[in-house]
Amino acid sequence: MALTRETVVRNLWASSALFVTAAFIAFVVVRSDAAVRVGWTLYFMGWLPPLTALAICVVRKDRPGAGGAVALAVLAVFGFLFWLNHA
Repeated sequence: MALTRETVVRNLWASSALFVTAAFIAFVVVRSDAAVRVGWTLYFMGWLPPLTALAICVVRKDRPGAGGAVALAVLAVFGFLFWLNHA
């Protein structure tokens, strides 16, 4: 099965959930100073795939759709919750 641009963009949108899950595990399960640094690094790296997908949509003049809104909302909400937990 060949990968299409749409499949790649959908996977880029969905990958934010993986980064948020990995950051959550680092923050909550491991709970060391190094794990907190790794958690923040994973969280901020989680912004790269959705922003790349957004750039692809802008270049191609496509609408991001619901997946884009959900991906960015998940990152924003969990970023706020992580910040509250570590402030």
